[in-house]
Amino acid sequence: MTPPCPHPTKSRYATLEAATRAAHRVTHQAGLPLRPYECPCTWWHLTKTPAAPVPNAADATLADIQRLASLPDIDFREVVAEDARGEGAPGDRAALRHHLNLTRWKRQLGQLQGDLNQQYGERKGDKSLATHDWRKRAAGYGDNLALRLSECRRLKAEAHADLLRKHAFRKHDAEVAAAAGATVQEMRRHAGEIAIDRLIRAHQPEFRTYLAEAYAELGITLPDRVRRHLPAGTEAAPVDEESAS
Repeated sequence: MTPPCPHPTKSRYATLEAATRAAHRVTHQAGLPLRPYECPCTWWHLTKTPAAPVPNAADATLADIQRLASLPDIDFREVVAEDARGEGAPGDRAALRHHLNLTRWKRQLGQLQGDLNQQYGERKGDKSLATHDWRKRAAGYGDNLALRLSECRRLKAEAHADLLRKHAFRKHDAEVAAAAGATVQEMRRHAGEIAIDRLIRAHQPEFRTYLAEAYAELGITLPDRVRRHLPAGTEAAPVDEESAS
């Protein structure tokens, strides 16, 4: 269920694009720098508060991703809770957003929300000052959990769309290769050979110079068919008369 908006008096925008246009318009007209942000209520609002840096899956190393995936649930849950508070190791926070960890991240966010709701129920009717303070902290934490869940769902949707695109590309390549009587790997290898051949022909003098230098470094004889096309003064190994004939 979508949580209530913590700022119901603010203007609401259905998409990031609409909120961004409104932010640019207000900034230009009033000189007040604003930026859009996604609210736990799933709408977009405007704020003048600078944006906190958002972790990016591309910043996670393979070791970060694999280590996080191998953590027991209790430790993985703590990483998720720390991220919701804006804390935790940068590598862990970035790895959370890798497509291999999205499903588990979403499940743990749901469990944390369930635990928070249970605590609200247990403290229902408690009007003590301590509980009043707890509710204020819990409200902010609950908003952060909702934001993380919204982010996770968006990343999962993007990952699914990317997977569909890759599947379509693989299917297309397989059909083209089958029509040519080859495999995709053979077609890719052939494309590489064509590109290399075109590169050599486009830069023949430079290529022959490099080839002559490689022959000389290895101490083997340079064929005359290559040597006669070299620029004057190019160093090369002695000519093999037998191969030149």
